[in-house]
This record gives sequence, structure tokens and C-alpha cells, in this order.
Amino acid sequence: MVCWATMLGIIPLQAEVAEWGNVELSVLTCSPGDEVYSLYGHTAVRVRERGMSERDYVFNYGVFDFNSDYFLWRFVLGKTDYLCMAMPTREFLEEYRQRGSGVMAQVLNLTPEEARLCRDKLLLNIMPQNRTYRYNYLTRNCTTKVMDLVESCIDGTVVYAENRDALSYRDIMHHFTADSPWAQEGNDVLLGADVDTLLCERAKCFVPWNYYAALTDAVVRRPSDDTRRLVRYTEVLVPESQHYESKGGGWEWAHPILVGWGILALFVLIGACEFWIGRVCLPLDVVVMLAHGLLGCVMLFVFLFSQHPTLDSNYLVAVLNPLPLVALPYVVRSVWHGRVSAWHYVMIVILVLFLLFMPWIPQHLPMLCVPLVMALLSRYVAHLLVIRKKGRAES
Repeated sequence: MVCWATMLGIIPLQAEVAEWGNVELSVLTCSPGDEVYSLYGHTAVRVRERGMSERDYVFNYGVFDFNSDYFLWRFVLGKTDYLCMAMPTREFLEEYRQRGSGVMAQVLNLTPEEARLCRDKLLLNIMPQNRTYRYNYLTRNCTTKVMDLVESCIDGTVVYAENRDALSYRDIMHHFTADSPWAQEGNDVLLGADVDTLLCERAKCFVPWNYYAALTDAVVRRPSDDTRRLVRYTEVLVPESQHYESKGGGWEWAHPILVGWGILALFVLIGACEFWIGRVCLPLDVVVMLAHGLLGCVMLFVFLFSQHPTLDSNYLVAVLNPLPLVALPYVVRSVWHGRVSAWHYVMIVILVLFLLFMPWIPQHLPMLCVPLVMALLSRYVAHLLVIRKKGRAES
């Protein structure tokens, strides 16, 4: 993480390698935090020398610099680069202790040759020319990098216990974002149908605690039928603090679903008032269409150009697209002349069809969609009814 100001230099660490003796490797699993990027926890590798001298480092694939040039822009495009870096174990543990998060260590049951090979690969990975990698939140993150590393150093095949639960990426993400409804709804809005594909056991390990559970019962098998457990023992390095509290503050009541239904109720009330007085609230329509169109621009942009997986399979672009921005001048001109624009009929048909066919769309759609789509529909219906009533009154 970027706040680690005391990152180790590469040369001092490499200079010590020749003196290292009995090497012990552990997979560290850290409990979730409150920030969006820490909701799923974290995975790192501890390399420790047990002998006459003590050397103890943590190698971390989850380092990023939020202040780097165009970080947010590159993140939207799916071009986010993360780093593999090392630091003393005591400093790594202290950061999580201060945050109130627990750290579990699974000491791996490796042969001396496997442990040295893993250490050597880690030392290569933190060299300046090797430490940067292209991050992918599902298949190339701090956990999958550790899993790949461990498997590549094993003389044999790692076999994980079968978990018969049929789960998708979205199911697993929902488990870890259950207490962060805005993050959960945001994920569901952006992520398309591909995250609803059922996963094999290994693919489920893209989150730290799933990998922790998989390692617990994992075994190493060799062609000679020699089998051993991959984890020698597990220990708690930092107990989870009971004083850790969510930073949600006073916003716990503002659940996105409640906000969505509140917007719908407000739009229905405004529509009823408009029908009663026989006049359209044009400024509200302009604001709604601008918000709708700008959100649609974001959705269409990531749908077409982002390299993040699953974003290009999102059926929500059927209703969240930039077309309202194109139609806005035409709608304003029609209202100014007291006419109903064809745009209203088109949108009513699209929104009604979307609501009717939602159960059959092959994608888990966010619950927030229902009240928001109905709120949009209420605006177009109210607009249509008011203009027609006004036309009949004038005739």
C-alpha cells in the first residue's frame, strides 16, 4: 500500500540472500478493511530465515500509488499497474494492527529446494524491471499472484479440496460487500453478465479468504503417489481488534435501495402535481435527462473501451446510454411549443420492455435498477399526460 514509506531497497535485500539459511515461507491473509479496495482482504507472502540469524520480510503484490499520473483514468481504462515490493514483517503487521485488521499466517510445508526457489522468484519479482504488473481484479491480483507463485515452485501438483457450492464471481463479491451496499450496487451496475459465470474451485480463490480456505485442506501430489499437506500449520500473527468500526458514519440509513424508492416516490408526487396544475416542470426534465445521459456516457465508454473484464457484457447499456443527451434539445423545443416529442414514446416503450424482460436477461441486475427505471418511466409518462391534458384544454 502506498503509505508504506519505508519500503526496502532491492540491493540490501539481495546482498543478504547469500547468507540466508533455513528458509520458511508463509501465506499471510489479512482481514478486510473499510476502504473500497480493502473490502476483500489482502494476501501477501512472508519469507523468514530460521537459524543463527533472523531475517523476516513480507513480499506484497498489492502495492499501488494512487497519486501516480492519471491513476483514475488508467483505472477506468483497465490499465492499472500494481507493484510487487518487500518490507520488514514487523512494519507490515503494525499497519494492520493499527487498522484493527487481523493477519493469519499459513506456514507452507515446502522442501528446502521449493522454499529457496520461491524466495528466489520473489527476489526477482521485486527488481525494478520486474516489479510492475498489469492488475486485473478477477484474475491477476494480490491473491492470484501469490497462488501462481506457490504453485510454480511446487514439485508436484497442488490439489484443492472440492467445494460443491456453485458460485460466480458476483456471488463471491456480494459476500464481501454485504456491509457496503453502495459498493455492491456500484459493482452490479458496472459489471456485466460474464461475472455471473459459475467458477471452478481454483477460480474462486481470487479473493484472499477463499484462497485461505482452499490452502487449509490443499495437498501436493506427485507422480510417485507421494502426497503431503501444503500447509504445515496456521498461526495468528495479529488478532482482529474488537474496536474496529466502520467509517460509514451517519450514512448507514441511506441504503441505495431506499434512495432509489425515495426518488421514485418524489417523481410520482411531482408528476401528480404537474398533472393537477397542467404544467410540465421542464427544469426537472432537463436535469434528469442530463444525469441519465452523462451516466450513459460513462457506461458506454467502459463498455467499448475499458480493458477490465466483464464490462463489455453489460445489458444495462440498453437503458443507460448517451441518447438522452442527443434528444434533449428536441425535447426542450417540443415542450416550448406544447407538443409531445416522439422521444417520450420511444423511451416509454424501451423502459416498459426492460422492466418486463428483466427476469429473463442473462445478467444479475442491481436491485437499484427497478426503482430508478420506474422513476425515469414516471417522468416520461407524467410529461405525456400533462401535455395531452393541456392540449385538450386548449382545444
